[in-house]
Amino acid sequence: MGLDEDYIEKVLGDQGQHMAVNYYPPCPEPELTYGLPRHTDPNTITILLQDQQVAGLQVLHNGKWVAVNPYPNAFVVNIGDQIQALSNGNYTSVWHRATVNTDRERISVASFLCPANDAIICPAVKDGSPAKYKKFSYDEYYKTFWSGNLDKEHCLELFKK
Repeated sequence: MGLDEDYIEKVLGDQGQHMAVNYYPPCPEPELTYGLPRHTDPNTITILLQDQQVAGLQVLHNGKWVAVNPYPNAFVVNIGDQIQALSNGNYTSVWHRATVNTDRERISVASFLCPANDAIICPAVKDGSPAKYKKFSYDEYYKTFWSGNLDKEHCLELFKK
């Protein structure tokens, strides 16, 4: 992005790490339910360890849902909304969902790298390019994200200039 080496570290402040363990019990009628609806992640980066037996993660690619098959000893890394805002849209957060598509149990583990609550997120712009997003605190974004309908609209749309 052509930024100073420590730019993102300075903007995000002391980052926190949250962890989620998702357990999906066996589902005899998986077509009647879902794991998690489509969404982007409100944080900076998500690191996911998938169940090695079942592809429950799907990403939206060219308007179609595509399964992300588990790969042995590998993590899936998703860019979150804060990287999209900081990069002024040059990097985009990933629409994804978790499906329940099996009659066997599965477990996934995700680690979320989150900016400090008081971090002020501001797009990094160069060469006089206009900022696509207004300045906001991570705390403001996080509260807005969870108060909205996360599977219908991208929360970042509410923070566009």
